[in-house]
Amino acid sequence: MTVKEKEKLFKHLARHHDSMDYPPIMLYRNVKRESIKSAWRKRIVEISRGALDYPGMYIHVPYCQTKCFFCKFRTRVGNSEKITGRYLDCLKEEIKDFAPLFKKVGFKTLYLGGGTPTIFSAGQLDTLFTALEKEFNLKDTFQRLIESSPATLNPEKIGVIKKHGFNRLTIGVQAVDRKVLDSINRRNQTVEMVRDVFFAARSAGIEVINLDLILGLPGQSGYSFLKDLDFILRLKPEAVHIYSYEEDREAVFVRAGRMATRKEKAGAVKLLRLADREIKKYGYRYFRNEPYLLFPRAANFQFQFRYSINGSLLGIGAGALSYIPNHFAYHNTGLDDYLKCRRGKNLPAYVEGYRLNSGESRINYVINNIRAGVDKARYLELYKSDFDKEFRGNMAALKKLDRLQEFEGLVRVAVKDNFEFRTYSKFFFSQKVVKELQKRAWSSE
Repeated sequence: MTVKEKEKLFKHLARHHDSMDYPPIMLYRNVKRESIKSAWRKRIVEISRGALDYPGMYIHVPYCQTKCFFCKFRTRVGNSEKITGRYLDCLKEEIKDFAPLFKKVGFKTLYLGGGTPTIFSAGQLDTLFTALEKEFNLKDTFQRLIESSPATLNPEKIGVIKKHGFNRLTIGVQAVDRKVLDSINRRNQTVEMVRDVFFAARSAGIEVINLDLILGLPGQSGYSFLKDLDFILRLKPEAVHIYSYEEDREAVFVRAGRMATRKEKAGAVKLLRLADREIKKYGYRYFRNEPYLLFPRAANFQFQFRYSINGSLLGIGAGALSYIPNHFAYHNTGLDDYLKCRRGKNLPAYVEGYRLNSGESRINYVINNIRAGVDKARYLELYKSDFDKEFRGNMAALKKLDRLQEFEGLVRVAVKDNFEFRTYSKFFFSQKVVKELQKRAWSSE
């Protein structure tokens, strides 16, 4: 393929099919659960022999209190303890299934995401955390993180979170303006609620509170967003994340035909630059590839360990992603199949995954870091391989397109948004993966 043909293919993929993952999830195939367990055993031996790793555990909860109209994730509404209790039982089954493999390995991070993990009641959260602490070695976790929404938090749940050692809490505020909240189906959230749960978490002694906002929602004015941002910054959380709304075909807005105009999209780009300047006035800075933090300890270290050293990740729950360096990238089955374990059946015999060799694992590391910049000296230290020699052809293609930047030993793709990153980062994909993508991309339309 020529450079221009690759660019056309990658733009098509970025627009219609995949995320930023490597290998792309669309190439995953059925893998026996026993094969995954065998790969974990091999990785644990590698760690015991000195392989650099900070294993993380991720628990996925695919339920929310409401379905936000901007959301592209496959979540379901689950507002009863009967629904969430059924899922919790399945989580406990999978915890017991994997726990025997990890008796000699301690996890450095524990992260609950979703969805909205705090959809669980206080008692259910306590049950889940207790099961995790009983079955896995979590004594030396560097960080325990949990996602939440204002409407699913209360002092009782925050107390349970604190009791079990969670030191980073993300509150997905997304918007504060009443009109915007109504338009995205968050009618159960109020500004008073956001303020109350924030200060409840602060009073409980949660070390790092991260607040999220979304920019560029249909019908959201620049004035509305900046007013929301001012409210968030005055609370002075340890971390602030601004997510740009993307029109994904899974989002309710897109399915309903409610699309942002070209003028609104251009305005959102300018507004993001303005927000960046405003946030930095309050002392927030980037740490590696993560904005905006008051100090480095406020970072999400599960992401940092994955990015900086290509660390292992054990995912538990329906659809949870996992990563075993040099062996597999995989994710669990969908929610309906996952829930069958509650009906007296075993966990699904298969997951969906992609077998990795050492070269594919190195590419995974590059994709995770190429936006902020791959440090060539660090790459040589980690892999005993010269980055320039290994990726000579990939870099030449990006240089031809004027999409590569090199400075002070760093190399990165020159992009302005997530769409461009999804496009041009693929120039580092292996030839094998590109050929597979080429065969599947057009035929799946």
